Amino acid sequence: MNVTPPSPRTAVILIHGEEAGPGQLGPALRRSGFSLDIRSRAPQPEDTEADLVVVMGKSLGLQEEEPPPLLEEERRLLARRLEAGRPSLGIGLGAGLLAAAAGARVRTGEKGPVLGVHPVSLTAEGLADPLFAGFEEFFDVLHWQGDTIEPIPGAQELVSTARYPHQIFRVGNSYGVRFHPEVDGGMFERWVRDSGEDVARVGLTTEELLKREGPRVVRVQQHAMLMMERLATFFARQVGAGGGERYLFTVEAIQRLAGRGVLLSPGIPRRAPIVRVGQTLSLKRPDGSRVEGTVRGMASFGDTGSAIPLLVLLDSPDAEVPPGSEALTSEPLTV
Repeated sequence: MNVTPPSPRTAVILIHGEEAGPGQLGPALRRSGFSLDIRSRAPQPEDTEADLVVVMGKSLGLQEEEPPPLLEEERRLLARRLEAGRPSLGIGLGAGLLAAAAGARVRTGEKGPVLGVHPVSLTAEGLADPLFAGFEEFFDVLHWQGDTIEPIPGAQELVSTARYPHQIFRVGNSYGVRFHPEVDGGMFERWVRDSGEDVARVGLTTEELLKREGPRVVRVQQHAMLMMERLATFFARQVGAGGGERYLFTVEAIQRLAGRGVLLSPGIPRRAPIVRVGQTLSLKRPDGSRVEGTVRGMASFGDTGSAIPLLVLLDSPDAEVPPGSEALTSEPLTV
């Protein structure tokens, strides 16, 4: 019997500046079968019907009684999607907008801003949610927030802190994530250097904050990437994404080995086994041409980084794989 594969799905990602883009979420969504429509400050009426809408953003609190018109427009978009039962994801500022769309009051927090890596805890509902399978009850995440969210009608609170609850919540088939698992070490440094006012509000200089928090951000990457992969997989299942060729990662470095072997970095997320030995890959080079190969191993070498380089045996021994090539597969992912 012939089975028609799912058609490609689009994730509309609304950002509020290039520095606050999708980060690690973008590749995770692509790996789960989404194409990305990333827009800065440009929600559209047709986004109500989109397969998935993601609203990003960082904020230590808007310091305003009324949200700016753009944010109110995004809140109304999320409210329409909640009413229609269409999935959405809010991260950081976007999580506050999702909470407001569900009917919660969001206001500047009385306990001050939180900027840096600090622990959160799973609630009883969070411990039972597949998103956190294998997580400890307490784990560290990167915070960049300063708003209080009052109880969210109809929401499940999954992750919390004593200072600011509702760190992750679920409303129907939508999730809000107040902290920032999409941010890696490089993105964090850019945020800090571009956000002098926010840094000053926590009583530190830019260099002091980078020295204290930069290494901590690197240490939390395995949990962060696993969370991004699982969220992307959840939304892919909600909308039937995943047909056709899927993205794995963009090659940044290549090490030639004996014969036809190459070691490709950064590779796949360490805690999300999305490929297996023996799986075929297509390496799409920046000029659009392709090189085919087969996964022969995963080269961790004792490294504890957030990604595992792949050992690939190329079909053509003399083929070049320049940086910027995309590793793609047509085989089902193994998450």
